[in-house]
Amino acid sequence: MNAEFRHKIVLITGACSPLGAEVVESLAGQGALVVAVDSDGARLADLVERLHAQRLRIAGRQIDVTSSAAVDALVDQVEREFGEIDALVAMAGALRPGPALSITDDDWSHSFAVNVDGVFNISRAVATRMVDRTRGTIIMVPAHAVAVPRSGIAAYAASRAAAIAYTECLAVEVASRGVHCAVVAPTDVHRVADEVGFLLADPTNTTNTAVGA
Repeated sequence: MNAEFRHKIVLITGACSPLGAEVVESLAGQGALVVAVDSDGARLADLVERLHAQRLRIAGRQIDVTSSAAVDALVDQVEREFGEIDALVAMAGALRPGPALSITDDDWSHSFAVNVDGVFNISRAVATRMVDRTRGTIIMVPAHAVAVPRSGIAAYAASRAAAIAYTECLAVEVASRGVHCAVVAPTDVHRVADEVGFLLADPTNTTNTAVGA
């Protein structure tokens, strides 16, 4: 248990991915109240039940982050039910692997809807409230590092690069209002949960730039 986390409310999207679940469990284990968000209701229920059995503070919410209306309603509900959101960890992502010349229109659109629109929707909804309060932390975590081009992930890499650029621009705009943003790219997936916890414990460590992207 970490005393710094006992009063924190953290919203995490993509909570049921392997990496997302690890971050959820890590932050809840340190004492934060975690609102776990995912589109997979069955896996979300299993995650919440498992962590409740460990007496950790967690609530599950099933939504589609590509819907701005659903995201706005979620953030409003969370703040009315639990209190002000201290931190957002945006981890929801979609990966449809395949050669660049074989990407379908649907693959491309879906990748950008989840990986870019989803980040935009949830970041905007949370950051608007954080700016008014002049405090808060937003961390974006891609499922894969995209700084080095690789075959088979063109749609994912292109969409995540757009989301990273958006997050960096957001960081510049909201820094003066007490809101800190960072990108934590998983060059070593075993360190992601620790990196996120480190940034949430001291938001000034973000320096409002991408980390390991």
